[in-house]
Amino acid sequence: MSRHLGNMKRLCMKLQLRYGADDPLVLQLKRELELLAVTEADQPKWSVTYPEFIKGTGSNRGHPSGSAMTPP
Repeated sequence: MSRHLGNMKRLCMKLQLRYGADDPLVLQLKRELELLAVTEADQPKWSVTYPEFIKGTGSNRGHPSGSAMTPP
């Protein structure tokens, strides 16, 4: 679960406590959160971390020119 989805679920719980579980907007928000969770589960996760993606050292780090971006 992403941080965004977790934050939205906590917000939903706060609204549910404030307005009740039968409130139409709370029910709509719950449906939207379920769709977001399904969409997020279908997206592929990154398998390469940032340091592995950007190879090189020194002042050339992250720049496409020079020897910093040599193929593996």
